[in-house]
Amino acid sequence: MTKARSIANLLSTANGKIAGTNLDVSFENISDTGTEGTKVASGTTAQRGSTTGQWRYNTTTGYFEGRGNSGFATLEPDVTITSISPTTQTSASANIVVTGTNFTSGMTAKFIGNDGTEYASPSVTYNSATQLTITTPATALTASNEPYDVKVISSTGGKSGILENGLDAGGVPAWNTASGQIGGSLTEGDTVNITNVTASDPDGSTVTYSEVGSNLSGGGLSLNSSTGAITGTLPAVSSDTTYTFTTRASAGGDNTDRQFSIVNQNFSVTDINSIPENIWNSIPTGQFASASTYTDYYGGRFDVNSGNVMQFRSEFASEHVMYQRANSRSNSNEECYIQMYDISNDFGDASNGDQVCQFGIVEDDPTNAGYNNNTMFGYVSSSFTKSRYTVWGQSDVSSVHGFYTGGARATSSASIGGNSTNREVSGNYKLNEYQLNFTPTSASTRTAITFVIKPDNHSSNARKVYMYYGNTKVHTFANTIGANSTVHFYCGIGQATSSNGDFWTNNPPRIRFGDNNGSADYDVGG
Repeated sequence: MTKARSIANLLSTANGKIAGTNLDVSFENISDTGTEGTKVASGTTAQRGSTTGQWRYNTTTGYFEGRGNSGFATLEPDVTITSISPTTQTSASANIVVTGTNFTSGMTAKFIGNDGTEYASPSVTYNSATQLTITTPATALTASNEPYDVKVISSTGGKSGILENGLDAGGVPAWNTASGQIGGSLTEGDTVNITNVTASDPDGSTVTYSEVGSNLSGGGLSLNSSTGAITGTLPAVSSDTTYTFTTRASAGGDNTDRQFSIVNQNFSVTDINSIPENIWNSIPTGQFASASTYTDYYGGRFDVNSGNVMQFRSEFASEHVMYQRANSRSNSNEECYIQMYDISNDFGDASNGDQVCQFGIVEDDPTNAGYNNNTMFGYVSSSFTKSRYTVWGQSDVSSVHGFYTGGARATSSASIGGNSTNREVSGNYKLNEYQLNFTPTSASTRTAITFVIKPDNHSSNARKVYMYYGNTKVHTFANTIGANSTVHFYCGIGQATSSNGDFWTNNPPRIRFGDNNGSADYDVGG
């Protein structure tokens, strides 16, 4: 057989290929020639062989690969990231365009926080070999873990590119309100509406609010998640109670906590200054020119104007008196307050008339308490024990000023100093030496005289009567009022005089009354 014939026989196959059984060829140190290249095996990843040393082109990945002892290794170029846009992103599921080199389809991406935590990008879109579009996670990246590295990985996992500290997640919320006590002075039972606890986000994201824990609910309060407002009604407490709580401001996945406190003060009224304004009642208005029995008053020569003003009628030169006929307290088990306030500095001095004036209370209905004009001194018998009052004025200073129980029954209408049987204390005092610490009206240099009548059921001071000038307790009357007695106020001017000036005419005082509605939180003067 010739050499040509032998090769021909070897090539004689149905498919034009030499059968493996017909040829056993071994090549060593192959040296290829030509310029086009040598064709090697190609196929998908699924078609890979398992023999160590195999070299092939992977049509799935688009890269050459060779089989090593433990698997295939890919021959692929390095991946790089040169930039991203935008470089700051505060939102979830937001697009970020990545520019670089050697990008391929099927790549994945992730964001790596400052603490090393990795967050996978849920979507990677292949735009070109130099551009990808990736998205931030469904939960926004937090500013507290910025800056973030951006990393893209080839589909084979063999190559990756990273842009360190490439992405900023924005700023964290900042509190506008300083930590500590908020809400000011609050007392049990108060309606709370605190609206100045706020925070803002530097990136303009909406801030929401939540409480860390549940301390607010213990104070009957709740937090509005949209506005941060704290509202509710404070519960009753036996002593001052502080609610300390932590509020969280959240924006764009970032949180900033701040601690606040609200003080719920135990409501306790132990002096004149602490009596709340809302318990006071106004007195009925009207004109009462002559001494008579009226619906609301007994006596006369006064006008009662709006704003609780009790004004002396200047056409009368002698005694004036007005008694309140209605009860100043709802029942005998309520602490009662009767107050003359907004008293002018020139009230009762010699240049404005030298009348002596008196202000007091009467237990039980005062109608027909005496005859004539019914002023307590000079006309009401000293045996009348149902009044408690104070006397002051410019005339007879040392002998007249003081605190009285019952009627003085002076020897003449010109002076009440002639009979001191019912005077408990004599004192040379002027009203404007006792200034209010609070201001019922706009006049800051005005005084107040207040009677405090203890309730029948008080544990230790039942039915006692106290006198205050301003916020100073100046007298405790010796006699208590009768059990179940009603309480009424009266005011009067005694002594005839040639000139009344503007005494209780141009600068009239005001009178008001109130009670504690039976609350155990009130205990003034005890």
